[in-house]
Amino acid sequence: MEVLSDFILAASSVVRHASNKQRAEALLERWGTAWQGPQRALDSTYSNHGAYLHFNQLIGKVWSHAFTFHASQREGLVLRGPDTDRGRKSHKHRDSKLDATGLDALFLAWSAHPEAHPAGNAVEFYLEETPDEVWEACLQEALKVL
Repeated sequence: MEVLSDFILAASSVVRHASNKQRAEALLERWGTAWQGPQRALDSTYSNHGAYLHFNQLIGKVWSHAFTFHASQREGLVLRGPDTDRGRKSHKHRDSKLDATGLDALFLAWSAHPEAHPAGNAVEFYLEETPDEVWEACLQEALKVL
């Protein structure tokens, strides 16, 4: 998967310690390969603020951004989600409204982890602060709820 491998290279360049680079690569590979299927897609974007790996989910008839990994020089590798714009998106698609129930449930599940930092209508997890078992629990929660 080219999108994933390109983002892994970008993330590796911003992670400072060698051991964390290996963790980041394994983490991104695990999440990227688990997020497969006809109702799931990955895409990436790049800006002056860093690189972004977007995890998208087909919810009903609406493709919705679920959560994002962000790689930047300032913060390193961060997971942010679920989508902070889910309220607006539920009104944006008048013909096929977004059912944000799954995204709201994911927000509650991720918020329960002590490593989660509040970020508006989302939470953030930092690579350096989050143990591997919490990363796996967050992935399983996302796969289960969405």
